[in-house]
Amino acid sequence: MSGPSRNLLDTLSEVGHSLATEDDYEHGYQRPAREDSNRYVAFRMGAEIYALPIGDVSEISKAFPLTPVPRSASFVLGIGNVRGTVLPVIDLAVRLGVGPCQIGRAARILIATLADEHYGLFVEEVLEVSEVATQGLEAAPGGIGSTRADYIRALGRYDGKIMIILDLTTVLAAREFVAPSFRPRARGGRVL
Repeated sequence: MSGPSRNLLDTLSEVGHSLATEDDYEHGYQRPAREDSNRYVAFRMGAEIYALPIGDVSEISKAFPLTPVPRSASFVLGIGNVRGTVLPVIDLAVRLGVGPCQIGRAARILIATLADEHYGLFVEEVLEVSEVATQGLEAAPGGIGSTRADYIRALGRYDGKIMIILDLTTVLAAREFVAPSFRPRARGGRVL
């Protein structure tokens, strides 16, 4: 190396790079989204890539203990407690009709919020927060594979592959959380 060694901070300040401080990281780094794009939490289940708008996901958690819920739908894994908040946890792959999630080291639970209610969504792997240009989104042409069309908000691209952006409102339709044999009958009676 020729010439005198220079202080890295001086070199960076000369070329116009701003340096992050401890205060910048105190509450986590937040990169502002561009006005012409949307940010999504991208995750994988099987060979498919799915996503939820980042505003729908409040936290990403490793698996935690669950208590089974009798008479619940097949996709409901149970209820769990996250720092004092009790929430139902569903196997999102079963809910979408693509089979059960594979339990592995990369599996995570997305904590999602809908109408002030919290839900846990069990997925095989969280990939990253992906930014997709608004003009890069496409309307879904009906069901994709075995995923119901009404669960799909739009399609985008992730790493050259199709990313299915889910509509949390239809995925978490409360009526479907009860097993079919225990839903109210048309006349108001229950099947027991």
